[in-house]
Amino acid sequence: MKTLKPPALRKGDVIGICAPASPPLRDGDLGRGIAYLEGLGYRVELSRNLLRKNGYLAGTDRQRADDLNGLLRDRRVRAIVALRGGYGSMRILPMIDYAAVKRDPKIFVGYSDLTALQLAFRAKCGLVTFAGPMVAGEMSRGLKGYPEELFWRMVSDRRPLGRLRARLSTMRRGKARGPLIGGNLTMVSHLIGTPYFPRTRNCVLFFEEIGEKPYRIDRMLHQLKLAGAFRGAGAVVLGRFTDCVPDPRKPSLSVSRVTGDVFDAPGVPVVCGLPHGHVAGSLTMPVGLPVILTAGKNPGLHFPEAAVS
Repeated sequence: MKTLKPPALRKGDVIGICAPASPPLRDGDLGRGIAYLEGLGYRVELSRNLLRKNGYLAGTDRQRADDLNGLLRDRRVRAIVALRGGYGSMRILPMIDYAAVKRDPKIFVGYSDLTALQLAFRAKCGLVTFAGPMVAGEMSRGLKGYPEELFWRMVSDRRPLGRLRARLSTMRRGKARGPLIGGNLTMVSHLIGTPYFPRTRNCVLFFEEIGEKPYRIDRMLHQLKLAGAFRGAGAVVLGRFTDCVPDPRKPSLSVSRVTGDVFDAPGVPVVCGLPHGHVAGSLTMPVGLPVILTAGKNPGLHFPEAAVS
């Protein structure tokens, strides 16, 4: 799949906000997120059905798909940032206007449940997307430090990103280069076998998760392994598995034991500890962008290209 990079974001550009998954958890989160973006000099466009509620969904499937498609087709909008995760992105994958993505590629930002859309954009269009901060989440609380610097550099700077400033540890030694593919483990595993799952051969795969028991992590990773997702993969990056602890009343394996069992093939480099996803100080990952992984005494990720055009 040829890589399609969105144009770099400039001050004064329009950022569209939509909710492909769930509605905001708290009153005021949206307003604070908008204030953050406007304070940086961007204009904000709210999708029509942004604040609708339908159980755990932010409106019906058609309303959420129409909102996203409206922003994808709007030539004024240069970036789309999801309101929050939750659940629901998978339900609208068949309704998305992928031709609009190819005609006018835009920056697309989100993580967690939004992994479904990011993998679909990669599979259908080759689009580089950004597993990063959302409006009613990190942006409403205020980004700061290196995570903030990295995010805005990724979406607005045409220079190569270079080495990621993150302390990683090596599980399997080696070196690999390929497109960075992955995100939330639950969403990745649920897309396997569908038309929205991108090719993983020669890719650097990354995963993170929150609130799942080790046996469920075990199940999802083995589902991917049995389906061939790891066959031919260049390398694996494991993020933080937040609150993925066993029930103390029941016998269990640890997450580290589970991942060690799954990624036991020699020759496939594996690093762990990536601060991404459901963690404080999460670092944005450019999904689909080529990356060089080095697993050894000084493990790291190096991005030899810019994420935007």
